[in-house]
Amino acid sequence: MRCVYERTFYENPDNGYCVICYATEDISVPAAARSTYSKGNSIRFTAVGYRLPATDAVDVELDGKWETGKYGMQLAVESFSELIPHTKEGIVGYLSSGLIKGIGPGIAKSIVAKFGLNALDILDSNPGRLTEIRGISEKKLEKIKASYSESRAIRDIVAYLSPFGITVKKAVKIHHEFGAQTMDVLKTRPFALCTISGFGFKTVDAIARKAACSPNDPMRIRGAVLFMLDESMAAGHLYLYKTDLRDMALALLNDGYPQPVVTQPEINAELLRMVTDGTLLAEGGNVYKPDNLYAESDAADRIAMLLNEKPPNLHIDKELLKVQADLKITLSLKQAEAVKNCFANNVSVITGGPGTGKTTVLKVVLEVYKRICRKTVLLSAPTGRAARRMAESTGYPHACTLHSALGLVSDDSGVSDEPLETDFVIVDEFSMVDMRLTRQLFCRIKPGTKVLLVGDCDQLPSIGAGNVFRELYGCGRIPTTVLDVVYRQSDTSRIAVNAHIINDGGKALRYGDDFQIIPCETAEDAAQIVERLYIGEISAHGIENVQILSPFRSRTEACVDALNKEIRELVNPQSILTPELKIGKRVYRLGDRVMQVKNKGDVSNGDVGIITAVNVSDDNDSTVAIAFSDERVVEYGSEELDVIELAYAMTIHKSQGSEYHTVIIPLMKSFYVMLRRNLIYTAITRAKKRVILVGERQALYTAIGRNDIDRRNTLLGQRIQNSLDRLRAGPNKEPEPKQLRLTK
Repeated sequence: MRCVYERTFYENPDNGYCVICYATEDISVPAAARSTYSKGNSIRFTAVGYRLPATDAVDVELDGKWETGKYGMQLAVESFSELIPHTKEGIVGYLSSGLIKGIGPGIAKSIVAKFGLNALDILDSNPGRLTEIRGISEKKLEKIKASYSESRAIRDIVAYLSPFGITVKKAVKIHHEFGAQTMDVLKTRPFALCTISGFGFKTVDAIARKAACSPNDPMRIRGAVLFMLDESMAAGHLYLYKTDLRDMALALLNDGYPQPVVTQPEINAELLRMVTDGTLLAEGGNVYKPDNLYAESDAADRIAMLLNEKPPNLHIDKELLKVQADLKITLSLKQAEAVKNCFANNVSVITGGPGTGKTTVLKVVLEVYKRICRKTVLLSAPTGRAARRMAESTGYPHACTLHSALGLVSDDSGVSDEPLETDFVIVDEFSMVDMRLTRQLFCRIKPGTKVLLVGDCDQLPSIGAGNVFRELYGCGRIPTTVLDVVYRQSDTSRIAVNAHIINDGGKALRYGDDFQIIPCETAEDAAQIVERLYIGEISAHGIENVQILSPFRSRTEACVDALNKEIRELVNPQSILTPELKIGKRVYRLGDRVMQVKNKGDVSNGDVGIITAVNVSDDNDSTVAIAFSDERVVEYGSEELDVIELAYAMTIHKSQGSEYHTVIIPLMKSFYVMLRRNLIYTAITRAKKRVILVGERQALYTAIGRNDIDRRNTLLGQRIQNSLDRLRAGPNKEPEPKQLRLTK
C-alpha cells in the first residue's frame, strides 16, 4: 500500500529494526490495525521491519503481511520502495532525506538547480556529472553512487534478510555475487550463501527454513560440515577427526527438529563428495580445510629445509667474551648457550618467563652478529606494541610488525613467495603467531637465512588456529634454550616469583604492595573497585601505563565492554565542548583511549592510541583522527571505524605482547569457562611494577588448577620431524601424501 511517514516509535541502530507509524488512504487496512488517532481519510497504522524509510519527503509503498502480536495488529514489511514526487521540491526532499550518504540539504538544492527534474535520471544513468556540482569531489561521488545503489538496487534484499541480522554491507556482497538472480537464490537455494565469506551456517539455515528448503539438502549438510570446521578453527584446531566432525555436524543439522531429519550415512556421503571434489582434504582420519593443511605442511617443509642446511662454522667464543665486557653484561650458562645455539644453527628457539633475561640474550646476539657477520637483520614481532618494545629494549633502531615485514596489508592478504631481503630474522613474542602467519613467514625466508624465535611458551597460545611455538620447541628437532632463572625484578618484587609459582601449579603466592588481591563477591562490586583503582593509578602513573585486563569481553559488569563504558564517562565524560561521533551504539569521543582490532593498512591489530580530532559532517563524511604511540596520526572515515574500540579495558588475549606499569584484573568465579592457568599467567606477566587482582581468591585458585587450554589439533611438530627425516634420507624417500581419500 501507498503511505507516508508519520513518526518513529522505536529503532535499533545496530540492526536497523524499527517500529514506525505510517498514514495512508488505503481502506484495505484492517480495522484492528488502525490507530484510534486516524481522522478523515487518513488511516494511521504501525509497520515493523528493517531500515524502513523514515522521511516524509517521499511517499512509500510497503509490501508485507498483517500480523497480530503483543502490541496488536501490525504490518510486517517484507519489501518497500520510495515514490518520489516528480517536482523539484519533491526531488530535493528525497535527496536530502538522509537516505543517500554524501548529500545534505545544500548539495541537494544545487543538484536540482543544475539538473532540474532530470536529477534522478542523472543519478541513474550518468552520475559522473555530479562532479559539476561544487562540493562533490571524486571521493564524495563514489560514496554517493554506492549509497544510491544500496538504496535502490538492493532494497528488497535488505528487507528480506534483515530479520536474520544481515547488514546492508552483507546484502551488497550478496547482490554482487548473484546480481539479478539474488531473490531467486534466497528463496530457492539459500545455502549458496555459504560460498560467500562472512555468512555462517546458522544464519543461512534460518533463511533456508523460512524458504521451506529440504532439511537434508546436500548443500545444507555441506554448510554444516564447513561451519563445524570453522568453529573448531576459532578454538585453535587445524583439523577435526572425521567421526568427531560427523557427530558434531549431525547434532547441528538435527537441532530444533522433533525427529532426526539427517542421518549419519547422509553426512558420510557428503563428506566423501567434499573430499573428492577438493573442498576438504583428508589425511588418515583427520579432516582439514585445504588452507589449514597446506599452511601446516608448507611451514613444516620450509622449517625442515632450513634445519637441514649446514650453517657456516662461526667461532664466536672470543667475540662473545668481548661483547659481554663491552656491554657490562655477564651471561649465565643457559644464556650463553642460547647465544651459541643461535649461531650454530639456522633455526633456534629461546623461551622463558618474565625476567629470565630473554632481552639480554637478544642484545648480545645482535652485537655479536654485527661484529662477526656484518649482514642485514630483521627484527619483528606480531604486534606494533611488541615491536616497539623490542626496539626500545634491545637498542636496535628498526623493529616492525610481522605483517609489515611480509607486506601483508590486512589479515586477509594472500601468500607471497617473494623472498625477504635479509640474512637474519628475529621474531619476538612468537607464542602469538598462528599457523597461517607462520606459513607466510617461512615461505618468504630464503635458503641460508638464520632464524631466531623468542617467546614464552607458557603464555596463551595464538588467537588463530595452531599452537606453533609450543610445537616448535616441543618437536625435539629445533635447538631450544629454556631460560628459567629470574633476573629482571629486584629481590622484593613478587610479580615474576608469583608467575613461576603459578606456572608450576602452586597456590602459595606472595602478596604485598606490588602483588595484591582485593576481595569482593559480586561482579558489580568488582567493577566499582576496578574503576576506583584505575582512576588512582592513572593519576599516579599516566593513562598509558595502566591497563585493565578482563577475561571476558561481554559478560557481567566486570567485562571489557561494561568497564570501558563506565570508565570512559569517568575519565572523558560527555561535554558540549567535547566533540563526538555516534555510529550505531558506538561513540567515538575526542580524547578517548582506543585500540585497533584488525590489521589494516599501516596500523596493526592491538595498536593503541588517543582520538585527537573528531570532525562530524551532516553529509555522512565524518572523520576521526587517532594518534598512536609511535607518533603516527591516522584518519578514519565513519565507515572505517568498525576496527576501532575503546581500550581503557581490554581482554587478556589482546594484551599479549604489551607491558604496563600496573595491571588491574577482575577475577570472578562467574568467569569459570575462561579460567585457565596460562590465562592468569599471561595477565600478571603484562605488569612491570604492580598487579592488582580484584575478586575471589577461589577464582584465582581455579585458574591455577586448570591447565588444559593448549590441547589443540595440530601436527606441526610431527610434520617437521617427518620432513627432516625425508630430507636426510635422500631423494629416493617417498614423499609425504598430501591427501588421502575418506572411506565409508
